[in-house]
Amino acid sequence: MLKNYTGKFPFKLATTSYIYPDEIVPNVIRLAPFFDEIELVLFESKGPESIPDPIKIDHLIELSKLHHLGFNIHLPLDLSLGDERDDVRTGGTSTTKTMIERTLRLNPSVYTLHLDLTNPPTPPLTKGGAGGFIQKKDIEPWKRRVSSSLKEILDNGIEAKRISIETLAYPYEWIEDIVKEFGFSICLDIGHILTHGYDLGRYLKTYLPGTSIIHLHGVHEGSDHFGIETLPEPDLNLILSSLRHYRGIVSIEVFSIKDLTNSLSILEEKWIKG
Repeated sequence: MLKNYTGKFPFKLATTSYIYPDEIVPNVIRLAPFFDEIELVLFESKGPESIPDPIKIDHLIELSKLHHLGFNIHLPLDLSLGDERDDVRTGGTSTTKTMIERTLRLNPSVYTLHLDLTNPPTPPLTKGGAGGFIQKKDIEPWKRRVSSSLKEILDNGIEAKRISIETLAYPYEWIEDIVKEFGFSICLDIGHILTHGYDLGRYLKTYLPGTSIIHLHGVHEGSDHFGIETLPEPDLNLILSSLRHYRGIVSIEVFSIKDLTNSLSILEEKWIKG
């Protein structure tokens, strides 16, 4: 059984809309009484269930009012805003704008966006996203394409700070100038940072002040989105120490009730012990 964690931490505690093997609204119905926010996971841009229809949006609004519940939205993973192909970038920006426009009635605290590296050339010089490689001379053209796409997305009037740019497989410093230039916030994904071997302490020290949402989940044998009990003890202690003065959102980004309850038990136990 889940416990009520609303208002229990200095940050807003959230989890995903895919804890139970069902659609978004049934998940929110079951999770709403226990969390400050729900991360609405719209991982795919295609298909009839890619975005809640107006009736489902109305239902989510009712649940929000009933439970004093907030939402944050994870935009699709299959959109490429830096692709070399014009039609792919145009499709990605158009879909992103449409999804933001259709969900604004939910008044989400933040939209989380992936800026994936695509078209990685070889031979390997610098580790890139999705297990690929990119030559250093190709990073700047990719960044220019990404910037152009982001400008188009912001044309719909949404405030840049309501969009968080997630830490992915490549070093975040590659895009931190874009984040600062536009005024975006940051999504610190703990699992991604650890899975790809980055310095967790440095990431927390450098980027936490500009972070609006943290995706908290464990890692195991090179994979992530496990319960946080799989995190090494020193990493978990460092994370919780950093959260003592954090006032944003912490989303337990797992996709099963087992991983969620295990994570919540560890979080509560560690938090009380201080």
